[in-house]
Amino acid sequence: MSSSNALQHPSPAAWTVKYPWMTAIGFAFVPVLFTALGSAVAQVLAVGDSRAILIIAGAASISAILGLIVMRSSGRSKKSFGYRRPVNLRAAWWLVPPVITIGLVLATAAPSATGSIIGAYLVLSVAVAVNEETWFRGNALAVLRPVGIRAAIVVSSVLFGVMHLANLAGGADLSSSLLQMVFALIFGVVAAELVVVTSSLWPAILWHAAWDFVNYLGGNETVPLALVGVELSCAVMIAYAMRLWRWTIKMNA
Repeated sequence: MSSSNALQHPSPAAWTVKYPWMTAIGFAFVPVLFTALGSAVAQVLAVGDSRAILIIAGAASISAILGLIVMRSSGRSKKSFGYRRPVNLRAAWWLVPPVITIGLVLATAAPSATGSIIGAYLVLSVAVAVNEETWFRGNALAVLRPVGIRAAIVVSSVLFGVMHLANLAGGADLSSSLLQMVFALIFGVVAAELVVVTSSLWPAILWHAAWDFVNYLGGNETVPLALVGVELSCAVMIAYAMRLWRWTIKMNA
């Protein structure tokens, strides 16, 4: 198969707005605000851990629905934003690095969650993944695409990373929050590239949900062994991002 045929694919949505940078920043705040709202409601109600997790998942789900409504308001279909089957899956190896990162976390983390809280974490992981991918790799990436694909990938990823500093408001320590910000930025680059390469949000959603789930089960610990897993995962993602970067440039040349 020739390279020109290999790179044929439906382009993800490019949504032209008057102020793309400010619009993207506004979109980035939405999932963060809803997650914070869900957490605040859970604290006010003083419910148990499982119910608190489900309340936050509910808030994330509402945010995701709002994100889908925003997509519809653009005049484009959800399919054009990435809610479609992935294309270009002849390169099945694209899905191997994300699986490797999950395996590294499982190998270096010590799952501590038990009982009903495991199911609650699963619901939360899916809700958060759909919510954040809808807003960051769906809406924000779309409004930034007219500026340029490289700028869209980088800026949406920086926003994704910076927004994770909101964990500081929840009592997280500075070093852990900075580590999560850096990881989220790297993850965001790869996820955005996956959306561009496959014209689908689903690979990023599945990877995001799986990553969050295994980390929730391990209690998001930052013990030395767990940090080794994160560092190795970052190395895999950086190498993967460099490879995907070349594909995204070819596809949008």
